[in-house]
Amino acid sequence: MLLTSDIEAPSEAALLARHRPRLAADAMTVPHHGSRTSSTPEFVAAVGARDVVFPVGYRNRFGHPREEVVARYLESGARLHRTDSDGALRIALSPRGPDIHHERELRRRYWHAR
Repeated sequence: MLLTSDIEAPSEAALLARHRPRLAADAMTVPHHGSRTSSTPEFVAAVGARDVVFPVGYRNRFGHPREEVVARYLESGARLHRTDSDGALRIALSPRGPDIHHERELRRRYWHAR
C-alpha cells in the first residue's frame, strides 16, 4: 500500500524520477485528497493501484476530490473508496491483495438512508 499524504505534482514527479519501478502498489491513498494539483496521469499509471482511498471530509470547502481526478482513477480501472461517503475504512493487506471494509456498511445507522 502506498500512503501518499499531501504530496502534489512536483513531489509525484520526483518520485517518478527516482523510484518509478518501486511505486507499484495494490492499494493507495490518493494524494492531497484528490485535489487538482495532484494525481498526475503518469503517477496514477505508475502506481497502478486496484483500490484507491480518497481521504476526504464530508462537504469539505475545497471541493475534494475533483471530478477530473476521480475520472483518472476510474479510467485506470481502480475501485474507489471515499471516507466522506463510506466512513472509516479498515484495510487488511495479504498476498491475495487488499481486503477493504467500509464502516458505514458494517455498522449502518438510520441516518445513512440506506
